[in-house]
Amino acid sequence: MQGLISFRTSVLAGIGTVAETGKRLSEMGCRSCAIVSGERTMGIAGSKVAQSLEREGVATEVISGDIRATLGEARELEARVRSLMPDTLVAVGGGRICDLGKWVAHRLGTRLVAVPTTLSSDAFSTGYSVLWDGERNTPVRTKPPDVIVGDYDILIHEPKRFVLAGLGDMMSKVTALFDWRLAFWLAGERYSDYGANIARSTVDLLTRRLENIAKMNYNGIETLFLSEVTDGYLMEISGTTRVAAGSEHLFAFALENMGAEGMHGEFCALGTVLMSYLQDPGRDVRSLFERAGMQVTAEALGIKKEQVVGALTRAHRMRPWYTIMGRDGLSEGAAERLARYTRVI
Repeated sequence: MQGLISFRTSVLAGIGTVAETGKRLSEMGCRSCAIVSGERTMGIAGSKVAQSLEREGVATEVISGDIRATLGEARELEARVRSLMPDTLVAVGGGRICDLGKWVAHRLGTRLVAVPTTLSSDAFSTGYSVLWDGERNTPVRTKPPDVIVGDYDILIHEPKRFVLAGLGDMMSKVTALFDWRLAFWLAGERYSDYGANIARSTVDLLTRRLENIAKMNYNGIETLFLSEVTDGYLMEISGTTRVAAGSEHLFAFALENMGAEGMHGEFCALGTVLMSYLQDPGRDVRSLFERAGMQVTAEALGIKKEQVVGALTRAHRMRPWYTIMGRDGLSEGAAERLARYTRVI
């Protein structure tokens, strides 16, 4: 593999780091800033970021509200931020806000700071945004954050469901890495052996610290946070998202496009259980999730049997990736059998 690998992300992590944001950004030359946040996350962390910036004399504007991750609203947000002309954009919130922040910062060429308030996915660390265009979610190459601020005092108080969803997103490498290697040999897709091995080591560490993550203690929160940060670096090393996403993510994307209610990481966990059976029936992925207290059945997550079967038959069309599902995907009969064999339905 040849190409430019760019590591541009600095990480400010620890206890109480949100209060240090203004000082650190001021040292980096930040003089004007726009904060983008949801209403709830503004109260959780956004106001603290704003106060920190104002203490350092940084001109600060706040854009807060129920902003959806659609292409249309991303363009509106871009126009609002452009009118403010800040040298730094700070995205405070979950994956939706961070995806919007990455898209706008990429378009405007501004410095980007991500302040995640949940660990439900790795969206805050990667150089890609997923935006809805009509009824379909579309991945867009944007930019990774210049700075990620991880405040464990904030992340440790997020709902446990969000932490478990993040675990589902991270542990999906179990099947993603199998698919990626398969795609290299059978479809000539780009592959990084080094990236794959680093990714595998993060799965091993998450497995060893499963109980800490489930208990949401500082060790567990730090492990999950830094694993998600590492995903951003892995995608830069590998030049592709395939290092962290495979057939299980295609299943998750299909569920999302069908309007299933739930969290991305929860869908990924279900997909990992399903696709792991196709790849290696003797591999017991379900027990890993259950040890952490995750629900890995459609019924427990409020997903209809028809949605599971439908997503399995459509999954291979979600992205132009070669996976264990092959080019033609699963028939309806095979999809239902797979879901029953794995006790997902």
